This record gives sequence, C-alpha cells and structure tokens, in this order.
Amino acid sequence: MPSHKATTGLLGRRSGRIVVAGGGPAAVAAVEELRALGFAGEVTVLCGESTGPYDRTACSKGLIDGAQRPSDALLAMPGGARWQLGERAVELDPDDRVVTGSSGDHYPYDGLVIATGTTTSTPEMWPADEAGVYQLRSLNDAGAVRAALRGAGRVAIVGGGLTGCELACAVTQTGRSAVVVDPHRALLQATLGERFAALVTNEHRDAGIDLVLGRSVCDLGRRRGRFRLRLSGATGKRYGLEHVDADIVVLATGQRPDTDWLAGTGFDTLDGVLCDEALRVVGGDGTVVAAGAVARWPNRWHGEEPDRCGHWIAAMEQGAAAARTLMAGEDPAIPCTVMPRFASYQGWLRIQAAGRLDLADDIRLARVRPGRHSPARSGVVATYHWEGRSIGVAAVNAPVQFSAAYRTLLAQVDEPLPSLCHPAGKTDPTRSVAPGALGEPGDADPAAGLREPVLSLAVH
Repeated sequence: MPSHKATTGLLGRRSGRIVVAGGGPAAVAAVEELRALGFAGEVTVLCGESTGPYDRTACSKGLIDGAQRPSDALLAMPGGARWQLGERAVELDPDDRVVTGSSGDHYPYDGLVIATGTTTSTPEMWPADEAGVYQLRSLNDAGAVRAALRGAGRVAIVGGGLTGCELACAVTQTGRSAVVVDPHRALLQATLGERFAALVTNEHRDAGIDLVLGRSVCDLGRRRGRFRLRLSGATGKRYGLEHVDADIVVLATGQRPDTDWLAGTGFDTLDGVLCDEALRVVGGDGTVVAAGAVARWPNRWHGEEPDRCGHWIAAMEQGAAAARTLMAGEDPAIPCTVMPRFASYQGWLRIQAAGRLDLADDIRLARVRPGRHSPARSGVVATYHWEGRSIGVAAVNAPVQFSAAYRTLLAQVDEPLPSLCHPAGKTDPTRSVAPGALGEPGDADPAAGLREPVLSLAVH
C-alpha cells in the first residue's frame, strides 16, 4: 500500500475527491449525506444507467400496467455531484486509488463508495436476446415488456417473489392472463414464510392469476408460435402439468451482487463486498466503503454473521451511513444498524414486513377484522418469534397495526440476534409453526390487542 496516501478523515478537511460507483438509492443517499456533512470537495457518480437514478419498483408495476410513464419513475439527481450517466465502474485499483469506467476513463479518488447493487444472474437455459423473452431489471426492460403485451394474451412469469407477484398483478390489470411458476409451495414463501405466504397465494389465485407451484422450469422452447416452458419437480405433479404455454415469458428471479469489477482487489466478494460493522470494506485502507445490496456486513439484525440487506429503504440508510463512515476516516465510526423491511402493493393487497422473518420458529397470525370473507383483504398481522423473542412483523392491509408493531420491534434494535443460523435440529422454521396461542396478555408480542383465533390455512 503506498505510504504517501493520506488516510486522514475527510470530515476534518472537507475536501478531496470522492467517487460513488453506482446510481441507485444507496448512491443517491450517500451523495446527499456527504453534502449535508459539509464535504466541499469533488463528488463523481458513476451511474451505469443512461437515464440516471429511478424507482426500480415501477418496473414491475406502474410501467407495466400503464399507470406510470418512464419519466414518472425518474428520481432527482442530488446537486453538488458530477453525474457520469451511462458510465459503469469496470475495474478498481485500490493501491493507486483509481476506478476505471466502462468508457475507459480513469477516476482517481480519496474516498470511494461502492454502491453497484445487484445484477441479473441468467440461467444457462435462458435464451439471450430472443424476442418475447425478457428479464425485468431496468426501465428499458419494463418498456419492452409493456410493448410486447400489446400482442400477447398470456404471460408466463418465472419466479414468485416480490417482483414476480407485482408483475403478475400488473399484467392482469391490462386484461391479459398471467401464470406464475415457482418451486416453492406458496408465493413469497422465502420472504414471508409458508404460513403467512399462503394468505397472499390464495388471494392471487382468487384474483385470477394462474399458479404453478412446486415446479421449476427445466427447458424453454417454441411450439406453434408460442413459448413452451417444460416443468420439473415432483411436488407439482398433482397439477397434471408437464409444460406451460405463453405468448411472452419474463424471468423475475436470479439477482446477484454486482462485484465482478472488483476482481483482483483482494476484497472478499463471496456474497457481496465484506465490510465491518460501519461499512468499511474489509481489506481496504479505510478509504473504501460499501452500501446497498452489494454490501455484506455484521448488522445487529443479521446476528453474528455478516449478511446483505438490499431493500430500497435499507439501501438509502446504508448509503447515508457509508458516507458518515467515509468522512470519519480513521476515527471511530458509528455501526450501521438496519432493520430489514419492505412494502409491496399487489393488486388489492398492501403487504408490509420488517425484521428477520426468515429466522422465526413460531409465526402467530391475527385477523384485524374477523368475520370477513377474505382474511387477507380484511387485514391480517403476523408476528414472527424466535426462542420466545419477537423478531419480525408482517401485515396485509393493516397499515395502522403494522406501524404499532413495527415501533415495538424497533425498540429492540440494540439487542442483537445471537446467530443468523436456524437453531440446531430445525429445518425450514417457517414450516415449523406452533398452532397454539398468541401469548399471554402483557407479554412483548407486538400484536398485543389484535388477538383473534389463529388462522388455519393451507396452500391448495
């Protein structure tokens, strides 16, 4: 490491050159925080998108059903920075402190924020650049899918996560038929756990979305002018399906951290860039931080093991925290503590979630308006527990109750989870749900006051 490179905190001198690699919410928040802290030096943002930053969630919703135009999804670019649109970071020399852009230009820095997010991971069987087959990642992708809908009657969506569910709802809003193929027993199962995900699954099925669950796509070809998706997986044999036909196909799964450009740096990029608790990149010289879905760090809400947290709000919080750490230089920096959380609008459903839902060994469901025909539409709150401790909350169409439970959960932020791993001897804890009581009055249950009989739901 060159000895002539100073590592004095940028906050002390308020000058120098900072490069932000990436143009998403983490990058935007980092730029805003740098200026708010009084940094008066040069800030350069390498934004791979030619449009500048935008709301990616619009790509699976408003841009598909026509409720939004591409310009509606654009976000304001913070002032006080030089935005290099269409310029991706493709190489980093941490010794000389230089980032190389996709144009071949070099960007020297005194401080670097890595905020390149995720990139698409394409299955080997997925045809490249074939008309009618898409991956939903950018504004251009959303525009292409929207244009293809004009001549399509049926859309196959591979992946039943947040993007896949939002896309299916948007497609049906246009009057087209949507079929979702996913290897889990329920939509959003990996996110919400099978029991609560069953609510969402049943609502989407009742809304007319075709679901092929417990199956995977093993091959994609053409037959009689349409796409044919061949299916595999024993769980779904009860459907009697060996294939799904559709006019267009959209892949709504397969994201990985965008770290290829960091090859040769010596940084740990096994699953995102490994950082310390304040988002300083491990193995760096203190002038490099990371934020957003590309960062892996020991967050209190992750437990003892470093992990990533890539949702929109979390990315913005990380971007601001990374800027503060960068300005601190060698001085102690405040650990970045971010509670995983998200919100998703899917047709008539408003889904909100916070905390570590994946770690729960006990999920308790309570109806907000019992007696209504549709449990999800009339409001349901789920609290997630691990070894008796409340670690997460999720809700459908219950924003007031969710907010109250979230505030209770947030008060525990200084109590780190002992481990990211599930307790020994337990498999898929979201399926190991205690059907018993919701707890005694006066305990720490965030859903106190919402206690109704626990719902007994199965995935059909």
